[in-house]
Amino acid sequence: MGRFYSGDIEGKFWFGIQSSDDISNLVDYEYIQPYIWKFCGCSLDDDEKDKYCKSCFNSKKEHIESVKEDEDYDDELLWIEDQSISYDLDKDTHYQQLVDNMNKIKTYIHEDIIKEFEKIEQNDKILNAFTGVFQPIVDFINTNKVLKNDEDRNNIYTLIARYTLGYQIEYCLRTTESCSIYCEC
Repeated sequence: MGRFYSGDIEGKFWFGIQSSDDISNLVDYEYIQPYIWKFCGCSLDDDEKDKYCKSCFNSKKEHIESVKEDEDYDDELLWIEDQSISYDLDKDTHYQQLVDNMNKIKTYIHEDIIKEFEKIEQNDKILNAFTGVFQPIVDFINTNKVLKNDEDRNNIYTLIARYTLGYQIEYCLRTTESCSIYCEC
């Protein structure tokens, strides 16, 4: 259960804490809403919406018939919004803003938690949260009573989740100049 993000960085959004568009809280960026063709699920560009999937069908009529057979043509559209959003960030445009916002977030997170982030070795494991690179931070949070009450805890968890995501993006932008992320909704 949960929503994942993938692309140049990988991980899982914190369940009940973090939204799929949390990156928009780190940088000014209007996320991209992808679309897919009905029936076949192939992706399409905005300028193709009045056409049909040429990879799977020989004509628009053939595509319409397949969608009708699938009982999904009530709106007379051959496409739907994908259950995802994506971001294409670049270092020149987004890096400094990301760093500035992370520095602001850092002031709200307990210094002992920030010290755990500072212990992370700067290597490509950061790009994939499933490598366990952030596990010491989770373990620290779970075993230390640095958060006062439930309200504080939820607010701080949101900031820690956002900071973790930003940490991955920062490393990616710093080392590769760009960062593309596909987020499940």
